[in-house]
Amino acid sequence: MRRFLLCLAPILLVCVNAGAEPKEERKVNCVYPGEVFQNALGDFATQLGYTLELGEYEDTWELEQPIWVHAKGVPATRAAEMISASGGLRVDLSATARTISLSEFDDDRLPATEVRSFKVEKLVREFLGYQKRYGRVRVGEEAPDLTYRPSGTEELRDAVEEILRLTETGGGGSALGMRLVYSRDATDIAKIAELLKLLEAPGESEALRQDRDNRAHMQSLRSEFAGADQLVSAVLWQLFKDARIPVYIDHSVIEALDFEYDTTRVPLRKDRTHYDALVELAREQEFSVDSVNGALRLHSLDWMGSASYRVYDVSGLLAELETEYAALKTDGSLEEGYRGDLRTEGGVEVVVNALEQQLDNAGHAPLIRAYGSRIVVVGGIDIVDRAGSILTALGWNEGKEPK
Repeated sequence: MRRFLLCLAPILLVCVNAGAEPKEERKVNCVYPGEVFQNALGDFATQLGYTLELGEYEDTWELEQPIWVHAKGVPATRAAEMISASGGLRVDLSATARTISLSEFDDDRLPATEVRSFKVEKLVREFLGYQKRYGRVRVGEEAPDLTYRPSGTEELRDAVEEILRLTETGGGGSALGMRLVYSRDATDIAKIAELLKLLEAPGESEALRQDRDNRAHMQSLRSEFAGADQLVSAVLWQLFKDARIPVYIDHSVIEALDFEYDTTRVPLRKDRTHYDALVELAREQEFSVDSVNGALRLHSLDWMGSASYRVYDVSGLLAELETEYAALKTDGSLEEGYRGDLRTEGGVEVVVNALEQQLDNAGHAPLIRAYGSRIVVVGGIDIVDRAGSILTALGWNEGKEPK
């Protein structure tokens, strides 16, 4: 009988483990529209049943500054990310110790949880083809040669890290042969995988599609809140108080906004949506809008990386420009004649430069990064859609097959 029970024990253990499900993460309500950072942290800790350990930040001025978060029924880790971004200090949760603590964003992070290798042969070979056709030709020898000349794989690694700002939140990637290797957490690994996939088959990131959904929700909201010189803080509350999507204001905007005195002439009327008012307010107050981890974000970080972006394939446009620049070349006997071509002009850089200038004319200064014939524009829908319109004006055709 004892032998039978001993044999049965492993089977029972497997059945018990198979039926066990991971514990769902605790969800919280973070309604902090201009709330003092320390008070918000205290409420957050109370909802979780955690102890708030301020440590060296006990009497710092940062904790007396306001934050702006409006998110209901969100997982605690996502709430911590939004509070961190709005407050300018990283909010660290310890489920084991049941504590909340603070640290600087540039402090050392915990060791990476995953290692992942990506085979990037297709992307690298396409890049080499681009270089052979459009890359600047080296003239003469430079002594000493101190120019950084990355391989196609190293250039791809550099592009990924710049677009996603990976080195600001952890270690960089390794490029060897035609593969990239990263040691990061699962979230970062997923972002890298998505970007590499979109560089092969250009399109919108998941965060950008989420941004479209968030803005569509804001277009469903209308209310009456008009009057001369309303407080910006009051208009922001009216805009988002009934929103079902999480919203937060990044520290970059918090630093420039005075919740007690700053006013706006942007009215809310029944004949237009909250989204229309948000766009006008953003233009007036000089901030941008995008979506991060599902939450609508108000920020002044156009030049920084984000998971919200679109990849454009401009190989067809480059082929047309190659022909046009060749036609512009004049007889070599002319003293003031044009003697260049698309290669000498920098290849894809002529498109990037024009795109940057026209976006700047429209009041945008986003991060734009090219890898061969791929151009990545980082930002929310307003920036990406404007970039698409500009590229179309420059001669880009989304459905056109490259020559």
